[in-house]
Amino acid sequence: FGSRRLSLDQGAERVQTSAIHRSKRLLTAATMSDSDYNEEDSGNESMSDSGKTIGFPFTEEAKMIPYRMQQVLLNWIFIVASVALILDFGALQEIFVDPKSRFAELCNWFGVLSCICWLLGFILLCHWLHSVGATQMGLAGAYMKLIASCFFNLQPLTGTMNDPLLGGSAGLWWSNLTGILFFHFGNIVSCTDFYLHTPPGADKRKGWLFHGNLPVTAMWVYQAATWFLVTSNFLACSFNGATWAPLSAIPSPPVYIASSPEASSCSSGRSSTQCGATASGTFLILLWLDKVLHVSGAPY
Repeated sequence: FGSRRLSLDQGAERVQTSAIHRSKRLLTAATMSDSDYNEEDSGNESMSDSGKTIGFPFTEEAKMIPYRMQQVLLNWIFIVASVALILDFGALQEIFVDPKSRFAELCNWFGVLSCICWLLGFILLCHWLHSVGATQMGLAGAYMKLIASCFFNLQPLTGTMNDPLLGGSAGLWWSNLTGILFFHFGNIVSCTDFYLHTPPGADKRKGWLFHGNLPVTAMWVYQAATWFLVTSNFLACSFNGATWAPLSAIPSPPVYIASSPEASSCSSGRSSTQCGATASGTFLILLWLDKVLHVSGAPY
């Protein structure tokens, strides 16, 4: 009887052990299934995130820009202004080759189109800055550039009048020098504002081409250009016919490289440097807005 009881106990122990092993296998299988499921979900989330293409060309990041289409509009206006500026610069060079050609005679008209576009663009920019609640320093920098664009308009507008009292075909001698000073100090104020008050989305720990830092980079590009333009405008300004002016002749390298003044007054701020800088700065802003590779897209 004792032997039979021992055999029954051993059989029960084997059944219990078998049940324990089976439970462990089921638990392990369930754990693995849960792990696989979680990994699959994680993979799907990763694929979903990668499907959003975070990073260049910044499609998802651009959706977070408030009132984005205002920025798109004003920067396309700046592009028109830049193209007109390039044509103005080309017509100016033609004046020294064939001043009677039709292209040369359109010089001031290209300037009118360009400067009106700058004025309109900065009006929209100030409106956008108010809409997003920009800092007082940021608004001050934008308004200084708005004032500058008003002065810029005076030279080509008076030049088209061809009134000897207003400087003839060259226009007012002081308007562009005054304008570029306002523009330059406006850029300095804007860059200082970005440094003191990091704009939303920007990160000082990231690189210059990080999406949130692109507007900051563009502003530094604009400021670099205006350093050249302030210098060239001052060197080439006629100062209303003063005997000691201009400090540097129009064809001289310091003036020609940085700026190409209009006719004899040496007052124009139109230049190849400015064309390249404004185009580069606008390109960076359009990259920020996801309007480089996706020109036509949803108006989010």
